[in-house]
This record gives sequence, structure tokens and C-alpha cells, in this order.
Amino acid sequence: MSKTGKVLNAADKIYRGCVWALINLFVLVFLCWGLYKGFVGFRVESNGATTAGTVVRYEMRDGGTYRAIVSYDVDGETYYFTDDTSSNPPRFELGEIITMRYDRTNPKLAEIDSAFPLWLSPLCIVGVLLVTLIGVNIWGVRAWKRGEEMM
Repeated sequence: MSKTGKVLNAADKIYRGCVWALINLFVLVFLCWGLYKGFVGFRVESNGATTAGTVVRYEMRDGGTYRAIVSYDVDGETYYFTDDTSSNPPRFELGEIITMRYDRTNPKLAEIDSAFPLWLSPLCIVGVLLVTLIGVNIWGVRAWKRGEEMM
């Protein structure tokens, strides 16, 4: 193999490794987000109390959707919560009273109370992302060993 061929082969391996690392990083970022949301949901559920909150305004998102900003009071102090869900039309009406669940030790940690456990959806996402991470790594290692394109 010529010197040029060796250099190109090395550059190709570096390219493949970078693509593989970026895909893993992308999945890991969302995995961490899901774990954080699951932790907050679990903490609010297990150490939480409920209070009434009022939709005080909307925040416009890209694509013309809106998410609610909710005001709620705990021990005479007012807190604000920004809903993670955005939609058009808005999910809640301005001035609508909704039930908030907050962490007793840290009232800034709050979620809109729902019929489903607050930790369920994020942890389902974590499960899917773990399977994706394992699959991407198996696929990446096998493609690397065979010398195939990863993308």
C-alpha cells in the first residue's frame, strides 16, 4: 500500500470514529435529559404537595405553538413554571386554574399534575434511548471492523 493510501485509510478511520462518537454524544444528551426529567418527576411525586396554579401568560415557540407560564404560591412566595408542552391552540386558557405538584423541600421543582405518574414518560424515553445506544454501538463496532460506511 502506498503512503497516500495509508494516509487516506487513516483519515477514513478518523472520520468513522468521529461520526460514531457524535451519534453517541447525541443519544447521550437526550438520555441525560430523560434521566433528569424522570428524577424531577419522581422527586415531585414522592416528596410533593399540590397547590392551585393560574395560567398567567403564554410563551410563543417556533412554529406558532404556545406553552403556558403558570404562577403558583407556596408559603406566601410566588413561583413560576413553564410548561414543557407547547401546542396550537394553547393547552390551557389564560386565567385557567390548574393543579400543580411541587417538591416540598424545593418548591421551584414543579410539574403540572396529571393522571399519569410524572416520571413515567421520561423513563420510557430513557428505556428507548438505552436500547438505541446499545444498538448504535453494536452497529458501529461491526461496521468499523468490516470497514463499511457508517453513514
